[in-house]
Amino acid sequence: MLYNNNNNNMACSKNIWVVIFFLCILAGPIIAQDYKDSLGKAILFFEGQRSGKLPVSQRVKWRGDSALIDGIIERVNLIGGYYDAGDNVKFGWPMAYSLTLLSWAAIEYQTQISSTNQQVHLQNAILWGTNFLIRAHTSSTTLYTQVGDGNADHQCWERPEDMDTPRTLYKITSNSPGSEVAADVAAAFAAASIVFKNIDSNYSTKLLKRSKSLFAFADKYRGSYQASCPFYCSYSGYKDELLWAAAWLYKAGGGNNYLNYASNNQGWSQVASEFSWDNKFAGAQTLLAKEYLNGKSNLEKFKKDADSFICGLMPESSSIQIKTTPGGLLYYRDSSNLQYVTGATMVLFMYTKVLEAAGIGGVTCGSVNFSTSKIKAFAKLQVDYILGNNPLKMSYMVGFGNKYPTQLHHRASSLPSIYNHPTRVGCNDGYSSWYNSNNPNPNTHVGAIVGGPNSGDQFVDSRSDYSHSEPTTYMNAAFVGSVAALIGQNKEGEHYGEINSQFNKTVLCDR
Repeated sequence: MLYNNNNNNMACSKNIWVVIFFLCILAGPIIAQDYKDSLGKAILFFEGQRSGKLPVSQRVKWRGDSALIDGIIERVNLIGGYYDAGDNVKFGWPMAYSLTLLSWAAIEYQTQISSTNQQVHLQNAILWGTNFLIRAHTSSTTLYTQVGDGNADHQCWERPEDMDTPRTLYKITSNSPGSEVAADVAAAFAAASIVFKNIDSNYSTKLLKRSKSLFAFADKYRGSYQASCPFYCSYSGYKDELLWAAAWLYKAGGGNNYLNYASNNQGWSQVASEFSWDNKFAGAQTLLAKEYLNGKSNLEKFKKDADSFICGLMPESSSIQIKTTPGGLLYYRDSSNLQYVTGATMVLFMYTKVLEAAGIGGVTCGSVNFSTSKIKAFAKLQVDYILGNNPLKMSYMVGFGNKYPTQLHHRASSLPSIYNHPTRVGCNDGYSSWYNSNNPNPNTHVGAIVGGPNSGDQFVDSRSDYSHSEPTTYMNAAFVGSVAALIGQNKEGEHYGEINSQFNKTVLCDR
């Protein structure tokens, strides 16, 4: 409430308009065509991350074939898949998470994605990953989870086409389980089976069958995944992944037993404020809250926990867990913060879609009710910030807009293409000749979203600053779902009103 003192009223009124003016500048218009452009580029990014024998349809021309003998040391075919970030290691866990998010976007925003002519490209991105994971699933109790020695790889700066570091294999078995990764691959297969159901029914059936097998493996041989530490350790445990996989298996038509599984284990569900490769609770809660609202009354806890996720993020909420930068960006932690922003934003959009389909107008957090339009406006602000509506006026998507990071922490992008520089670039040569250079990367990795700015909205474009300048597949996958939600939804003038109504109560005068 404003103070009664006239001077304070005048000062507050002035400050409100200053804040609103700043926010109008900060949240300037991103037209619908820009969302279409950014969606296409976000999907294109995955072609630059491909491992294996590249197809003739490959659009990222500075990449070449790589890692063509992966798996040979154990006589298995582990060619293909994706390099997960700026290195040359293939990690099955984040790969599965990325594929599930891409499939989720393809399912929920099919109309929007089709309208941009990106549907086939998105399906190919999913297919490239699921084909690899099928090969990695060599028996009912064996799943290869990593290709490449992470420590050795991180000591070298070389193109994947030149890579000569050990392609060490890691796997989980009944004797050495990893329920998180097995369940996550199960979720990926189930989600992808929905995508391909009307395109290739045989492939869809194959994916669903493997999903069931992996879920059974993850659940029967429960054990936390630690094989690839220190790079992808499990911190949240495996219960979130088991719920996530069960929810996807039910959604994919796997049977009521998977919904019963979730219901019987809803005590596992925890209130979360992040959605990431490690913590799937918010995603599982969103999927299962939909079933609760469709009449499955025994799933109420998932709806309550999903509401709490919203309350933990929204400004003005009495139970807010994640604060924003001065420029309005959700800020979780300094290292690769945008992975959490894109994950949270995707869930915000997905959950409001669930609520609106059920005729529910919003979420109540204490004494404050957040309408679905206000929640979506906040999610939209996050997308717009990433695309350039921020204090630095910088797009954090490479190749989008006029100003974006040019020194990506990414081996293939920062070294000359094998087609322009056929001579091999050795492990140390990459460091001495290119890594420490202040020049822009010779290859523009279009669509790559970097780790992002610091807590003060500042960003130093430096190749060595991997915490802020390295892209990841899961960051882009979550962004695909986030930006797809905005295709065709933007009306001129609507954005300003929603954003201003959201923030004009949060200025200091109201305290």
